[in-house]
Amino acid sequence: MNADEALRYWRERLAGVTQPTRLGVERPAAGGGERGRARLPWTAGRVSELERAAAAAGRRPEHLLLAAVGLLIAAHAGEPDVVHGVLPDGSGGEPWPMRVRVDPLQPLAAHLDDVRDGWEGGTAHAGPTPAELAACAGLADGVALFGTVVRVTRCAPDPTGSAYDIALTVALGPEAGLHLDHAHGLLGGVDADRLLTHLDRIVSRLVDAADGDPVGDLGPLSDAELAQLLGEWNDTARDLGEPRCLHELFELQAARTPDALAVVQGADRLSYAELDAAADRLAVRLAAAGVGRGDTVALHLRRTVRMVVALLGVLKAGAAYAPVDPALPAERVRELVGTLAAPVVLSDPDAVPEVLRRCAGLPALRAALWLGGDGQPPAGTAPEGMVVGDALAAPAAGAPGPDRAHPDDPAYTIFTSGSTGRPKGVAVAHAPAVNLIRWVNETYRVGPADQVLCTASLSFDLSVYDIFGLLAAGGSIRVASTEELRDPQRLLAILDDEPVTFWDSAPAALQQLEPFFALREPPAEHSLRLVFLSGDWVPLTLPDAARTAFADPEVVALGGATEAAIWSNHFPVTKVDPDWPSIPYGRPIANARYHVLDAGLRPAPVGAPGDLYIGGDCLATGYHADPRLTAAKFVPDPYGGTPGGRLYRTGDRARFWPDGVIEFLGRQDDQVKIRGFRVELGEVEVNLAALPGVGSAVAAVHGGAPNLHLVAYVVPSSGATVDPAGLRAGLADRLPPYMVPARIVVLDALPVTANGKLDRAALPAPDFADAGGTAYVAPRTPVEEVVAELWAEVLGVERVGAEDGFFDLGGHSMLIPQVLARLTSDLQVTVPPVTVLNHPTLAGFAAVVERALLDQIEAAEVEQSAGAARSAPAPEVGGKEAQGAGHRR
Repeated sequence: MNADEALRYWRERLAGVTQPTRLGVERPAAGGGERGRARLPWTAGRVSELERAAAAAGRRPEHLLLAAVGLLIAAHAGEPDVVHGVLPDGSGGEPWPMRVRVDPLQPLAAHLDDVRDGWEGGTAHAGPTPAELAACAGLADGVALFGTVVRVTRCAPDPTGSAYDIALTVALGPEAGLHLDHAHGLLGGVDADRLLTHLDRIVSRLVDAADGDPVGDLGPLSDAELAQLLGEWNDTARDLGEPRCLHELFELQAARTPDALAVVQGADRLSYAELDAAADRLAVRLAAAGVGRGDTVALHLRRTVRMVVALLGVLKAGAAYAPVDPALPAERVRELVGTLAAPVVLSDPDAVPEVLRRCAGLPALRAALWLGGDGQPPAGTAPEGMVVGDALAAPAAGAPGPDRAHPDDPAYTIFTSGSTGRPKGVAVAHAPAVNLIRWVNETYRVGPADQVLCTASLSFDLSVYDIFGLLAAGGSIRVASTEELRDPQRLLAILDDEPVTFWDSAPAALQQLEPFFALREPPAEHSLRLVFLSGDWVPLTLPDAARTAFADPEVVALGGATEAAIWSNHFPVTKVDPDWPSIPYGRPIANARYHVLDAGLRPAPVGAPGDLYIGGDCLATGYHADPRLTAAKFVPDPYGGTPGGRLYRTGDRARFWPDGVIEFLGRQDDQVKIRGFRVELGEVEVNLAALPGVGSAVAAVHGGAPNLHLVAYVVPSSGATVDPAGLRAGLADRLPPYMVPARIVVLDALPVTANGKLDRAALPAPDFADAGGTAYVAPRTPVEEVVAELWAEVLGVERVGAEDGFFDLGGHSMLIPQVLARLTSDLQVTVPPVTVLNHPTLAGFAAVVERALLDQIEAAEVEQSAGAARSAPAPEVGGKEAQGAGHRR
């Protein structure tokens, strides 16, 4: 067979292979070291049994053994389509690639036929070099097609070992058995002896299996391993109290401590009794407007103590609440309120006219009520048939009283990004949220002395715990205002000066404060005792930074999904191992269960990546008014033992460590986290493709935290031209700010692979240094030069021109604190965070900084003059100086 024919065969055979199959960690441990070896001997009887089984099925032993190896690698690599090398028996010869596709439902006989065909084709077309084979698969230069090689031999194993990362020898002659030789540290958490035990078990199951048995039933795990994964590590059942609703936890506490502080923001304070009374009035008013069980009330509210009244009042009326952020584009607000079929929108008084404009004509909307103000109606005329009024006004006599919710009723709906182009509303009942609250408060001893600084938006489910968790414990809520959230120095001052004991946020929010930690003396004592971090990857350095900044609070990393009631796993971060790739996910909370499963919903081995599923009493009801998506994401639970039990398919990849701790490995789809916000790239793409002139669009992320950027690539329609700035403006009218790409790159065509699929790896990296096409203008003043150097370091660009914009260069809100902290440390000048928003160009920002510097100099000169005057000798009584001073008065 000639070389061209062999290469043509391998190009067809390897079509669709996009990357090598990784068994173990990415690369050998640093520093080399001795290669690891393991052996599992076989008796002559075991070899004979294998040969008899193969002969009875009309196959060679190699077919059964390579099928077993393929099933082993698929299980431990967490991939259904695997490639490994096969070394010919005897000496010499290049390995050839064996590709095995594992369908858990495929009958064994059909699977063995596929393996036989692959073995026969491979032996017939052996000869190309490893580099040629990698090129046939379309892999980049220098990327090996496989790191694991297998040899089935009737000779003695090679005692000198192997040059390959992982070499597996199945000896059927002298020294019969399984022999594993691997590079130092390559197998990571996978124990080599366990790997051989798993292969041995698969071989035994293949020998005993019938032709019609599905290959998914021939996995490597023993009954003891299954019991550990499904039982021991998920033994979380705990009685946390009788079923309750969220507002009932508050009502019980209000009865115990009516005069205690419940919620505060500046001078606005409400005791438990005052908050309870206001919420009761709102519930009665909502009931009079026809709100009850089964309804969802939209909350279009700014960050004040009134938002807590709104949450409790809606729940006391028997309904669920759904936050609709006032900062969202008008089109988005209308879409959310319409999706909810909300009968009532609660808003701030001055925002009612805007709500009416945004939601005009929605068929389900009957009332727009305002909270706060002086009780006077806002300007404008209410549409016909629409009730517009004060949410706390007394209803008409004889109006119906509020319904009482049940713990299984929906408590809230929170919208997340949706891959179809429309947001999806996650509806969560009272019971799973109460389970989480009771577990947190018991585990971390949250009580009346605690106060949380509530920085989370109501649209972020951390706010559910911040509000209802602290109220259930008798603690208090310090609501951070929108202005305070924009000023990380102010937030740090609140933590230092006010009796806050609890910080709860996405990592990026705490990172905003980090640049200012060093600008103050680390306190010997601090009121802050708990730091909860969740919603995104936790940087390895952040826990220690928080401990240093706040006198050693307890730091806890938490995770889960909005679909699993806020948090469903936790990991107390007592010490950070610098070798960790990330802070571990941890273990499930009380009454939650975590499973790492393969494509057939079978448990993955310890150390093997798989799909993460969450089960137990923590799950959401489903997606609001979307039964099809609910059925797709919440699947029947084969392991829970409860009739009707479900597992939530998270879309995350994860693995178990040998001690039962879960490690999060990333996403298996196009969902990303941008500064803590969940973003479906598909939703960005759908909305971008709907804009005029766009033929096709792709969204991607570039960079790493905290400089992670959302970038879009567009190909114009035939004959059309598009303006990236105009496209961004169009998206800003449709999507929340965090979903608007930092840069839109216009391409002639999207890159594709040899198989015609989008080649994301070939998408060009965005050039933030060109500042969106602005011609470079060198900094013109000393202050501009200093600020340009500072911006360049923070933004990671080579140079910054006088007319360049902070956001055009890839800046975002999470980088502003770094700029401000550098100004404080380098120039000893302070400007408010809003300066970057109001003056986004270098020249504009530097002008404000220069003005602040001049003001400081003038203030210092005035103070110096005043000090000199105070230290001057006192004038003689009746002298000229005294006379002059008297005259000036």
